Amino acid sequence: MKKHLKLILTGLTCLSFLPASAQNTPVQQLRWMGHWKGEGLREQLVREVLDDFRFENQDVSVEFAFAADILSEKSVYAEAAFISDMIRSGNIQWDVVWLDFSIYQKVASALNDQDWGQKYLVDFSEIPDFKETQKPFLVEGSDAFKETGGVFIGPYIEGFFYALWYNTAVAEKLGLTICEEEMTADNLLSYARRVNEYNRTADTPVSTFVDFQWSGSFCRMAYNLYLSSQQADDATKLRQVLNTFESLSRLSPLVYSSETNTWQDAAELLAEDKALFMIDPTWRYNLLQRDYPDLLTKLRLAQVPGYERQVFCVGGYMPVWAVMKASPNRDAAIRLMQFWSRPEIAEKWVRYTKNPTGVAGNLYDPEYGQDIFAEYQRKLALNRIIRPDIFSLKKSECPVWSVFNALSPLLTGKLTAEEAYHGIKEVE
Repeated sequence: MKKHLKLILTGLTCLSFLPASAQNTPVQQLRWMGHWKGEGLREQLVREVLDDFRFENQDVSVEFAFAADILSEKSVYAEAAFISDMIRSGNIQWDVVWLDFSIYQKVASALNDQDWGQKYLVDFSEIPDFKETQKPFLVEGSDAFKETGGVFIGPYIEGFFYALWYNTAVAEKLGLTICEEEMTADNLLSYARRVNEYNRTADTPVSTFVDFQWSGSFCRMAYNLYLSSQQADDATKLRQVLNTFESLSRLSPLVYSSETNTWQDAAELLAEDKALFMIDPTWRYNLLQRDYPDLLTKLRLAQVPGYERQVFCVGGYMPVWAVMKASPNRDAAIRLMQFWSRPEIAEKWVRYTKNPTGVAGNLYDPEYGQDIFAEYQRKLALNRIIRPDIFSLKKSECPVWSVFNALSPLLTGKLTAEEAYHGIKEVE
């Protein structure tokens, strides 16, 4: 009898050291669709948050799967179709869904309803104290949440900046010192001129740029040039951008261009020292870290070129998950989003990804500050206005969209700047 009593008392003592929620039988279910599978430390962060949330919320039973394992293919198109089907059927299979600005807009198109979020998503503006967990400029003002129909769909976990990645080994071979801050269009043309000169006698030519499918690389560069232009009107700014691309085309900037290139093909060309530049946002860091760690050691980041001093930097902050309003486990889903919005998660995100976050937090970390990729982003954002990614804007919101279809034929010499401009005016 004494032995049994002792075991019972020991068990009660152990229970007292568990989180309060752990002392209850799990009663809430939560189905969470994950993101970033196969993306190195991003995936690791998701798994760590999952484990920590489960430990601290033992009254919640979490069913977790990555979107890549749920969808027929991991793409924003497939996810938009999945969410649209859930809404139409009324069968809410997942409480927390992968959702960013791009997916939101594609669901809006599928449902023919720009304001679908107001009907079907939890608005975190209505959750007490939640706005205080995010950086103020993201959640205040009349333009807040305009990308998602005026609804605050979830924490702004992910941030990024535009960047011109460059291969230091290739730059050294060509005798180039790359201007990492305030690179001008003239700087860029001088680098392309040197590459073209080198290729005249080289056994293995070097490409000024490497590009790949769906990269949006040159669209982003055209947008950055447009934003930096001090010309008086939009028409003159667009002509200036087109003329820069025509000047580049005369220097054969895409030696290894192919419409079927993947980003891995681009990385291989950089790894083999066959390319100097890649235009890509800073979110590429974790994939390079995972698949091409040796390449990462010889890559550095420079500002995407402009015409005048850039008082802005292009990038953005975006939500990653949203909670379905009709979720049967809505309270548990909101608790998960609150968990993601802790300062310690913000710090871990910055340390793991070398990217900014919209979650408020103390970002002091000596290791973070010593990293060249993190340092680039800290300098870039210093005293500069953040302008949104061009792909988060509607075509009607920025005139530079009108030149995008002309960029590829311009760079390959199939079109002149004047022909491109007149083509744009004819469409208008």
